[in-house]
Amino acid sequence: METVTVHGSGRLTVPASVRKQLGLTEGTELEIEVDMEQEALVLRRVVYLRLEDAWAYTPDHRELMERAHRDSKEGRVKRLSEEDLESLGS
Repeated sequence: METVTVHGSGRLTVPASVRKQLGLTEGTELEIEVDMEQEALVLRRVVYLRLEDAWAYTPDHRELMERAHRDSKEGRVKRLSEEDLESLGS
């Protein structure tokens, strides 16, 4: 566990070992959340999505992906060869 100090202007310096571990470089944007229950600050990397890609993160799509993953994991998926796929098209 690393320790940081709050400087006069309210700045925190993220230790080099933590920056390296998380791949944080100058200009990396982080969002901050206050967890009053834990008396903690939670930092997360800011991720920007293009509007046309947002559908992939909707609850419905995530549910479909989880179902597909379960089906695959539980052996309910059949692999098709190129020939199988071609025969479906005719």
